[in-house]
Amino acid sequence: MATAQKKKAEAGLIGRLAEKGEETIHRLVEEAEKNRTVADALQRAATAKGKLDSASRAALLQIGLAPAEDVKELRRKLEALEKRVAKLEGTKKPAAKKPAAS
Repeated sequence: MATAQKKKAEAGLIGRLAEKGEETIHRLVEEAEKNRTVADALQRAATAKGKLDSASRAALLQIGLAPAEDVKELRRKLEALEKRVAKLEGTKKPAAKKPAAS
């Protein structure tokens, strides 16, 4: 009984600590957003990231490489097609293949 109560108390403590941490982070983000300089810097950083993402995607396509998100989408489509074929053939669905390390 004592160990169950101890675990419950520890879980309660961890939950309260996590909640306090979330509240603190939320408060910090709100304060940062109120600061015009920080808000502008965050906006510029987000814009720069978008431009970098677009440029890197274009560069990959120019040299004939698919961006990672395209590969992931193609893998999902291939798995769906494999399941449909297996279902039509009346066999078990193929085992999920782990993608090769990149």
